[in-house]
Amino acid sequence: MTLHPTVVSDLLDDEMQVAQERLGGRISSLSRTGTSVYCTFTSPGGGNVTMRLEGGGYDAEPFRFAVVTSDDEVLPLEAWPPGLGHSIHPVLGRPFACVQGTYEYHCLPCHMEDAWDAYRGRLRMTDLLDHLLRRAGA
Repeated sequence: MTLHPTVVSDLLDDEMQVAQERLGGRISSLSRTGTSVYCTFTSPGGGNVTMRLEGGGYDAEPFRFAVVTSDDEVLPLEAWPPGLGHSIHPVLGRPFACVQGTYEYHCLPCHMEDAWDAYRGRLRMTDLLDHLLRRAGA
């Protein structure tokens, strides 16, 4: 079941406001285009990194996560911050972070029993971004 687009937009805006307040100086920017939320931060190496959370099915489905270029292309695994990228996803065929609350985690064959619904009501965007930032060293 997917929520109405206006409801998803409002939900994402509310989640972004909380994330901006809680993450503060750890991030450079937080923006949204459609159902994609972009979080940019400075990596420990000094470069800017942009993470995309695609929330078209949020929160009936978890966010789809990727580290992307300024043109919104998924970066190759070796360009992801150390500690963030896991490997190439065996089902999706692209780099992924093995983090609960991401679509990529929950559709891994070895995590199929770890359903998103078990986290849906308590794992919010701020929690997910916080975890991803810590994994990336930010």
